[in-house]
Amino acid sequence: MPSSDSKRREDESNADPVRSEYVLTKDWAGEHERLQLLEATFDPLSMDAIRAAGIKRGSRCLEIGAGAGSIARWCAEQAGDPSLVCATDMDTRLLTALSADGLTVLQHDVLVDDFPPGSFDIVHARAVLEHIPAREDAIDRIVDWLTPDGALVLVDCVSFPVFSSPNEVYRDAMRAWVEVLAITGTDYDWGRTFPEPLRRRGYRDVGAAATAHVLRGGSPVARFWSLTLESLRHRIVEAGLLSEVALDEAQRLLADPEFWDFAPAFVAAWGRRPA
Repeated sequence: MPSSDSKRREDESNADPVRSEYVLTKDWAGEHERLQLLEATFDPLSMDAIRAAGIKRGSRCLEIGAGAGSIARWCAEQAGDPSLVCATDMDTRLLTALSADGLTVLQHDVLVDDFPPGSFDIVHARAVLEHIPAREDAIDRIVDWLTPDGALVLVDCVSFPVFSSPNEVYRDAMRAWVEVLAITGTDYDWGRTFPEPLRRRGYRDVGAAATAHVLRGGSPVARFWSLTLESLRHRIVEAGLLSEVALDEAQRLLADPEFWDFAPAFVAAWGRRPA
């Protein structure tokens, strides 16, 4: 539900083309599959972090940037009541099934739209703040939505260890992924600082965890990164970061079961609201 200062914040967002642009949109034909692979690969990290943050029966939960909805659905199971869970996204077209199951689904901008103070016991955001240049402002807004003992769980992607890859084709393709999204404000180094953003704000019972998958060509992890590169192909080529030929070589590598390397890591941080 929008706050009284929604119009001012919206005007500020519209005035900043970098902050307002998100390029991994659901308009791309392969985005639903890409998000499902993201869920299959990284849901365990999010679930472990949310458990560590203290989810229990009766917890009121907010999922920011719910994507295809798997974590919101899992939170509803943990809370024991789907009506206790709110799933938000800038584009909610993949979340209609959640509404049918009793969860609240809202189109919501974390930098613009507000919730009443103390609305949630658990707030989870995965692969969201990494894409928002004003990510520190977003964290400062979220704290008011937590109950006094409520917990914030952040999960974001970090580019390491791909830049140390001995395979030049893979390394160059992944560097292009990082650099083309950096143009729109994404920061794949920010998550490397976890849990510092929470510690700096005085969050209590802070914890952190990370997952770095081995990537084998043709595996679900490789397919996720293949789709990610493909969704950005036009932008990467247009920006002069990599040629069509080089991208095709990277895609062949990601489909080859003989290829082994590391995928980019995901890092989680959690903590209870500052006293």
